Amino acid sequence: MGLINISMSFSRKAIFNFFLIIALIIFPKIISADEVKIFIAKEILTLNSRNDSVEAVATQGSKIINLGSKEELTSIYPNADLINNYENSILVPGFIEHHIHPFLAAVTMNSEILAIEDWHLPAKTSNGVRDRTSYLSNLNEIEKNHPANQPLISWGFHHYFHGKLTKHDLDKISSTRPIIIIHRSFHEFILNTPAMKVLGINKEAFNLHEENNNLANFDDGHFSERGAIIVLPKLMEVLASPKALIEGFQKTRDYLHSNGITVIGNPGSMYNKDLQTAKNLIFGNVDSPFESYFFPSALNISEQFKLNEVLDAAKEQTTWGTGKLNYLPKHIKLFADGAMYSQNMVMRDGYIDGHEGSWLMSLDTFENLFKIFWDDGYQIHIHQNGDAGLDRLLATLKKNLDNNPRTDHRTTVVHFGYSAKDQLDQMRKLGVVVSANPYYVTALSDLYSRKGVGYERSQEMVRLGDAIKSGIKVALHSDMPMAPASPLMLMHAAVNRDNFAGKVAGPNQRITKVEALRAVTINSAYVLRLEKMYGSIEAGKYANFTALNKNPLKVKNNEIKNIRVLGTVIKGDLISSK
Repeated sequence: MGLINISMSFSRKAIFNFFLIIALIIFPKIISADEVKIFIAKEILTLNSRNDSVEAVATQGSKIINLGSKEELTSIYPNADLINNYENSILVPGFIEHHIHPFLAAVTMNSEILAIEDWHLPAKTSNGVRDRTSYLSNLNEIEKNHPANQPLISWGFHHYFHGKLTKHDLDKISSTRPIIIIHRSFHEFILNTPAMKVLGINKEAFNLHEENNNLANFDDGHFSERGAIIVLPKLMEVLASPKALIEGFQKTRDYLHSNGITVIGNPGSMYNKDLQTAKNLIFGNVDSPFESYFFPSALNISEQFKLNEVLDAAKEQTTWGTGKLNYLPKHIKLFADGAMYSQNMVMRDGYIDGHEGSWLMSLDTFENLFKIFWDDGYQIHIHQNGDAGLDRLLATLKKNLDNNPRTDHRTTVVHFGYSAKDQLDQMRKLGVVVSANPYYVTALSDLYSRKGVGYERSQEMVRLGDAIKSGIKVALHSDMPMAPASPLMLMHAAVNRDNFAGKVAGPNQRITKVEALRAVTINSAYVLRLEKMYGSIEAGKYANFTALNKNPLKVKNNEIKNIRVLGTVIKGDLISSK
């Protein structure tokens, strides 16, 4: 039986090759030798359904037309251009970073990054610090070397690591230069006295509602949540001037490309036409080294339109993209509970220190918006971090699924910070997809074991192992700037689950290397409903590849993050080679 199968396979292959050669002779315009390229590599990981590997892939124009050995493909396409740039390298499907925030990333890239981890940027490396003394010392040094007559803007501060920070601390660093500190979460700002003076931020200039008084502390120069929103228009004069915005987008573009990313997604793009124009200029440009896919935020739209207008507004926003920046039809983002970095997720059992999380949408707003977009056939992506937040998400999904059944809805749990084991079976039955940020485990599991959630729950952060065992499709994202947008680092985090303390948090929740690689390629494409175009190296798909110096499936688990990106191929075009 085995010999028969081999014989049949060989016969089919021979017949196929024969007709291809005949086609080249009789129909040269169908497969033009001038248009065919053959990319040669040490190994090409296809990530098709069998996880095959080959040594050569043939492309015509933007699409893949064939795969096999170098000998096979050169015999079929004898006049093809041989691309040997990566003959000693590993090619994988082009990395897909399906969840970043270009505007926040642009502000981050323009600022002095002083965060809890190292940031390896195209032009420099910013070393991380995790204690108050080091943070203030480094910030003081940055200020001394900062260009004269320019405000100092720094992102990355986190109060759990760096302690309480006020304008008085910043005034000691400089009493003349405006200093603006952006919290890691982007939900808080701390300003020194010169910054508040220059921007006109004072009690007299703002008519605060009583419930916001504690969120806008003028004495300390600290503005959080609604307080941050109140002063944000003033801050935007500095953070997002046209020149700064364009420069920030350019730096973000270069940073993403340096990490081997070939497709990005921006879920929950703000409803702002002027901001979109700037994004189009950089990310939509024909020379962009990757393609971009955006979709709207129902929260942002609902703040500007009535409920009966949100659907039309979302549809109108999908026409805003140009060039290499496209809006995905029938995708929308909603929000359940609060952010992980600020410990505002809503937890079933609360917090050990007694504080409470917060909802980002009221229950009525959440349920009304969910139904509107569900009934119109949208794929709904929901920001969730706490297990109680997941309860709300699943209950709302079930109610809508019962009332208006839909198949292949791909409702997406975004971030997947905390979940309970009893929720996984329900998730599978309801047909949800998980888009997870495994970097939470790296950065926060040790700290949160001591502050906020306790040891047991900190071990269960981003429960990927159980999710995959339950049959739930899992993709990985950075949520940049909440984590460095490096797919290799995301893979490393998911496979190892090692944290800042050098400990393994929840070893039973680790996933395999091939699961992690699929999570930043084909599964990320699936989240965006683009799996027929991207995510694996197969005939008929776009020729998007990322070149690596080592095989991520063969290195030791703890070496994944040390793999180097050598370049990318986008739709058959060699974009860069380092």
